[in-house]
Amino acid sequence: MNDSFKMAERGAVRYLVSERLNACDGIQHAFLTRWGGASRGPFSNLNFSTRVGDQPDQVAQNRTLLTARFDLPRLFTMHQVHGDRVLVLKEPATVPASESAEADAVITAIPGIAIGIKTADCVPILIADPCRRVIGAIHAGWRSTAMRIAAKTVETLRTECGSDPADLLAAIGPCIGPCCYEVDQTVHGGMADAEADHAFVSTGNGKWRLDLAAVNRRQLMTAGLHPSRIHTAELCTACHTDLFFSHRGERGNTGRQYNFIRLN
Repeated sequence: MNDSFKMAERGAVRYLVSERLNACDGIQHAFLTRWGGASRGPFSNLNFSTRVGDQPDQVAQNRTLLTARFDLPRLFTMHQVHGDRVLVLKEPATVPASESAEADAVITAIPGIAIGIKTADCVPILIADPCRRVIGAIHAGWRSTAMRIAAKTVETLRTECGSDPADLLAAIGPCIGPCCYEVDQTVHGGMADAEADHAFVSTGNGKWRLDLAAVNRRQLMTAGLHPSRIHTAELCTACHTDLFFSHRGERGNTGRQYNFIRLN
């Protein structure tokens, strides 16, 4: 794990934080692990998805536990579809019901609302502009990465919120690493325009190992973030199924952890 991240606990809930985001006044965030919740079996135990086969009442208990442990008055999560839509939440009264809007990134300057994403190998990116007081959360699987969702989120912060990309801080949380992410020609070809050449290593027979976090880091840099303001956890979810849900590491039969950021 990168030393710019640390593990913390609130009761039985274990989570990862970025030291750089932690230093931003009035910004709360967490990359949750799989531990500290009510779910059982392959979803043990802090699962936040009702679409993987877990019992809805147990997911509801996990959600309630999260809001209590972190004192979150309101949670907002998108219906993630592996696309490139960036949802902008402008007014509290117009925020849609959680998981009703299809998108894979969300930004807001509304204080008090925690915006979050669910992952189990995809790249979670939490982003903050401490100058303009605006935040974002990005869900970057390979398809969204191929559509340059990280760069598009930075551009949306610039056009919709007046952010200077040089002021932004980004934390890239636990995701599948190149050690475990072998992909085929479909993924390799699909990433042709995503600034990804540096992140593929051939393993022969038409397969490659892909560093998905590195591609998103490069896109953030191209969008204007200074390298020193982008921090990567460097924790592979597939290698650490003792801590994280992993779709590939657990052959698809698993839950989803939650990653959130909030303006206090």
